[in-house]
Amino acid sequence: MRRTGRALEGRRKEDIPVIIDLHVHSRYTRGCDLDPALILRRAKDLGLDGVCFTELNSLDAAADLHALGKNGPVKAFVGMELTTDRGHYLCYFPDPEAVPDPVQMWGSNAERAWPARETVDSVRKLGGVVVAAHPYDRETPVAAGDFVFGLKELVGIEAYNARRKVHVNNLATEAAESLHLPSIGSSDTRGDIAELGKAATVFPTEVENEAQLCAALQKGRFWPLLFGAPPPGLSSGATGADRSKVSGAPKRGDRDRPRGGHRGRRR
Repeated sequence: MRRTGRALEGRRKEDIPVIIDLHVHSRYTRGCDLDPALILRRAKDLGLDGVCFTELNSLDAAADLHALGKNGPVKAFVGMELTTDRGHYLCYFPDPEAVPDPVQMWGSNAERAWPARETVDSVRKLGGVVVAAHPYDRETPVAAGDFVFGLKELVGIEAYNARRKVHVNNLATEAAESLHLPSIGSSDTRGDIAELGKAATVFPTEVENEAQLCAALQKGRFWPLLFGAPPPGLSSGATGADRSKVSGAPKRGDRDRPRGGHRGRRR
């Protein structure tokens, strides 16, 4: 349903839930050649309100991405996916253009991965917030696994990652529940524009910029959504999300768990 739909008439703008894909890569990530302008157009077609570009280990493109999103079809947020010696972490900052380059802060990671505890602590000291990305994915060179249980700085767990296997998301969901942390959903779009919009995160009120995004993440006011594939021949202006069904945050325990697959014990 569109934002101007009958179910939303008479509601204040700040009370309308917004849907943001919090983990997306573009050509500014090595190995990805997706045009960020194409990503924003596709996001509008899918009914997303915003996309957060989380390029790998870099915020160098923050100014360019902000300029692109200034008059774009949907909001463009900028974060960063940080690789460490104990997993990947999604980092969001109130002012990403003002954040020093990771190499300036922690040195080169060409021969030795950045230490997770040190880098996560640094992000928090810079005013940022941190979400553990696909912590139980064994296809990640160094997965975080149960290491997330020792990171008190986390504000959430990426439990619905559309590119990961069901059991990986199930284990992440269980970890989030054990830690009493909320979960995010994301597409983790990297090589195929068709990946976009298969998972996202709902915020119950408007999020206009990174400062508001960080505040909402810090407060835990969000929950994940996992969508099916969009119908063939999706045209511009069509929406893949029905906001009439996401008008209020669910209570703890009401979030849907990814279905199917085998849930094993965390290792």
